Amino acid sequence: MKAWLSRAVVGTVLRGEQRRNRFAQWAHWYPKTPAVDSRRFQGPGEPYPRHWRAFPEPWPPLTRDDPALQRVLAREVAGLPRTWQAVVREREGAGRPASEVRARLGLSGTQQQAIRNRAWAVLRERLAARLGREGPA
Repeated sequence: MKAWLSRAVVGTVLRGEQRRNRFAQWAHWYPKTPAVDSRRFQGPGEPYPRHWRAFPEPWPPLTRDDPALQRVLAREVAGLPRTWQAVVREREGAGRPASEVRARLGLSGTQQQAIRNRAWAVLRERLAARLGREGPA
């Protein structure tokens, strides 16, 4: 028991202030990607750099209680990675505060916000492609 405890203490001291979250250990390997495809914006040689090339198509009028919309949204949320699903369902679906979701999922505030932003960006794109002008399918 003493040997294990001493190894654990030494390991903690040597690790120092490194993040202890499993997500954080591998997340830095992946390149940061923008939430919206950069090709949708004007480049440096164009009249208005970093402005929209063309505004996104407007969505049809939707109501939150529409069962068809709820089915489409549930299907698209189910297609997200598990952690993303959990963050979206806990924050938006259940209305839980960020601090509670962080504690429940073992994420830092930055990680939770990044996951939430990325998940909503993906959902916006998928819903826009699905809904288009004709409404929920």
